[in-house]
Amino acid sequence: MELARDPGRLAALLHLDGDREGARAGYLAALARNPRDATAHNNLGYLLAQEGRWGEAIAEYERSIQLNPAAGTARVNLGIARSSTGDLAGGEALLREATELDPTNVLAWDNLARLLLTMGDTESAERTWRRGLESVGPQPPLLTGLATVLAATGRRSEAIGFLRRAVEIDPRSVEAWTQLGSLLFLRQDLGSAAEALRRALNLVPTQHEARHQLAMVLLAGGDQVAAAAELERILELEPRHVGASLDLAVLALSRGTAADALGRLDTVLQLDGVNQRAQFYRGVALHQLGRLAEAHGQLAELEGNDSKYGRHAREYRTRVPSDIV
Repeated sequence: MELARDPGRLAALLHLDGDREGARAGYLAALARNPRDATAHNNLGYLLAQEGRWGEAIAEYERSIQLNPAAGTARVNLGIARSSTGDLAGGEALLREATELDPTNVLAWDNLARLLLTMGDTESAERTWRRGLESVGPQPPLLTGLATVLAATGRRSEAIGFLRRAVEIDPRSVEAWTQLGSLLFLRQDLGSAAEALRRALNLVPTQHEARHQLAMVLLAGGDQVAAAAELERILELEPRHVGASLDLAVLALSRGTAADALGRLDTVLQLDGVNQRAQFYRGVALHQLGRLAEAHGQLAELEGNDSKYGRHAREYRTRVPSDIV
């Protein structure tokens, strides 16, 4: 059938190409022609969900399911939408129904496991990803999801094995490459970690998590110049990225350029006023600049906290000259 005669199919292609307005017009045209088109209702719901119009999206998904009760995709989408609006139990029930209707539905297994993990039920999340793999086979989203929970529970070697399998099956899995790089970094395999993270960035250069992790790997290897370049690249793409700004500030302090560090730290605290790491290093920068009263005040704010940077503030004041005490 020619695309011109099938507005729903043409709309789906436009949607994949990022043309939401064209897709919207196509879905509405398809529904005007056939109000009982379950696929068009589902696809329109997905578009509405992308725009955060959850109520309208839910109505479209529900209509799709009414028209085609066996449709697993609409049920998965409705489960995601309900959980996104705070109805976690409703979302879980719908996703479970989707796995029962179609045990080969990768999205149903993956989203159910991710929801369970979000709900704090780590054991059930792991069990669900494993059941999905038993039902569907070694699908990269399920391998990557299972690796997430394994890493979170300290089983890094097992997680790395699943991630290696995921990228072997799908070398274009940005999430798998990023997670693999992060775990290899924790294992201090810096060369392999950098290679994995660069693979992720070759696929999606705007993947800030991978670039940030790569900067940390480069720092650990002693290449401050390359690390700073990666952090600056993040800020070019996302000027409000707190982590990159803060890491550049710490780098500036290590290089003895406290004024540069202070400017960056002030920017961070404008974005995140309770960031204790930024508060601590701001105290250090003020001390290095000789602004002792301000440094004292900044560090004193942290000293009363029984936290990592509260302890750092107390330790710092015991090491520096008495002029700040």
